[in-house]
Amino acid sequence: MIRSDKELLDFFSKLSIPIAETIIKERKYSLGEKIITQEKHVSSIFIIKHGIVKCYVNEDNGRDFIQEFFSKGEILGELEVLNDIISFCNAEAMTEVIVYQIDQKGFYTLLKDQPEFNLLLLKALSNKVRDTAIRASQQQSHSIAYNLEKLISFSSEESKMLSKQDLADYLGITLRSLNRAMKDIIIH
Repeated sequence: MIRSDKELLDFFSKLSIPIAETIIKERKYSLGEKIITQEKHVSSIFIIKHGIVKCYVNEDNGRDFIQEFFSKGEILGELEVLNDIISFCNAEAMTEVIVYQIDQKGFYTLLKDQPEFNLLLLKALSNKVRDTAIRASQQQSHSIAYNLEKLISFSSEESKMLSKQDLADYLGITLRSLNRAMKDIIIH
């Protein structure tokens, strides 16, 4: 439920000092602060060094839909920078978050000069596509109660900090539906 990418984090942690000093900035975000804002230009990618970020879309009906929760080593902003498009979602700090920030020029330098980074980026992108497809399939094919039970079974210490509203937004349901599903689970 809260995704992480140890390989990608290790890659950035081990970059040589001259490369790191010229390309990477370390930034800190406080709880609730947006790292990326929906429908705004994104000029950098971000690798989460520490903390938890929720990525969500503000829908036209005023509701939020949480796409994913990200933690250590996950990359943000890569699609926007690669395609030179505005952001289709928000990325918001759920805890204190420290990121490695790499501007577009530095990102392209890494792609050109670091073959290992290319492979790690491809893996990260393919994992995002796979996980999104699996989640969409499960949410369409199973009841809310089943999806909630499955979500609870994957629960980690980090995920215990999620609010009921976050869980409902992640499942794409209302808070009322979540409460009914939780009641059904307890009764059965």
